[in-house]
Amino acid sequence: MLPLADLVKLIFRVLGQAFFGWVQYPGLLYYPFMLAIVLSIVFRQFRRQAKLEEHLYGAPFSQPWRQLLISMGFGLAGGILASFLMVFLGLPLSEELGLIFVWPVVLVLMLINPRFMCFAYGGGVVGVVSLLLRGLNLLFPGLGSIGFFASLMAVDLPALMALVGALHLTESFLIYISGHINASPVILQNPRGKVVGGFMLQRFWPLPITALLVELVSAAEPIGGGVPMPAWWPLLQPRLQPNPGLMLSYVLFPIVAALGYSDIAVSTTPREKSRISAGRLAVYSIGLLLLSLLSGRLPFLQILPVIFAPLGHEYLIQAGNRREWSSPPRLSQPQRGVKLLAALPGSPAALQGLGSGWTLLRVNGVEINSRRELAGALNVFPGLAEIEAVSPEGVTKTVRIHQSQGKLGLIPVPDASDGGPYLKMAGQGFLQRLWDKLKKKQSGA
Repeated sequence: MLPLADLVKLIFRVLGQAFFGWVQYPGLLYYPFMLAIVLSIVFRQFRRQAKLEEHLYGAPFSQPWRQLLISMGFGLAGGILASFLMVFLGLPLSEELGLIFVWPVVLVLMLINPRFMCFAYGGGVVGVVSLLLRGLNLLFPGLGSIGFFASLMAVDLPALMALVGALHLTESFLIYISGHINASPVILQNPRGKVVGGFMLQRFWPLPITALLVELVSAAEPIGGGVPMPAWWPLLQPRLQPNPGLMLSYVLFPIVAALGYSDIAVSTTPREKSRISAGRLAVYSIGLLLLSLLSGRLPFLQILPVIFAPLGHEYLIQAGNRREWSSPPRLSQPQRGVKLLAALPGSPAALQGLGSGWTLLRVNGVEINSRRELAGALNVFPGLAEIEAVSPEGVTKTVRIHQSQGKLGLIPVPDASDGGPYLKMAGQGFLQRLWDKLKKKQSGA
């Protein structure tokens, strides 16, 4: 049986030493430095989101510092889960994982399309190349003597794919518990050219992780402070095999990682969308982990997780997009009244309880049925606004709001008569944009 309590204590002890051990041992200062870099990247993402909200609506929906603190809390929980998964699998970080090859591939794929910035795609590409080289090496044995090719062929594909599965399973957990937080209201164009209202879900989590290192030690040398593991552990056998008189020793050490999540909720609420996405991602991750473990026992099946990792991930994205865009928008303008996409936090409207899904019927007794009529009614009565509204549950309520420079903080759902700005979901990377510019230049456009 796995010694869960001892492992949890060991993980927390390693993390505690990582965070505060530099006080006694200055050499451990590298970890807070790495953590600070990751936190600055996450903070920058939240600041970009706040600037976009301010540009669209005149004020941000959240404060970047507050979002960073929230992400740190959830990221710590995710880091503990990722640490436990890596320990449970017996998944050591080593040269055989091939991360030195995966990272450059991921960066190149990101230049093609930002959504390809994922280990599922990068790991899949490296895995296919590794398997192809192994096949070519049977025909041309000299390939194995070339250092670069030899390193690619030596990549431990079951371990690499298991790492991808463990990280995505951690991501599914984080999406489930916090993917809906701070969803930004957006007006965007769907694939059919219709302008609709929805929410952009964007979360970033810094992950403090305790990873595994494996090393050879003398079998006669006593090892203190360790945790005895059951005979079936590790589930993934390392490629490093000890000679007589030696044994494998696993050591926990701290690293810093980061995960991100981006999605659109149009036909569902942000909470519903994040839970649906989390559930599907969890199924994908568990499937990838099982295939990785199976290929670790049966090497001729290594092609299965290598192919499943990118294709399964792409299917999740495409199926999710089809489901989201094929369903009618959850928030659309009714025949009577003006429905709200959102209300700015802290605005007069939000303080009176108005928000997403509310329908405004009248302003100072004047019936309104479009965004233009709403704007006109508010301009006619620039002082006190008496608004009759219906909640998403069907409860009618009348609120009186003192307008502050004509801004109540109302963000209506777009309607057919609107000609205002909207976001277009392009999703093009640098290389794709450069290629489009070159084609336009050649065509004289």
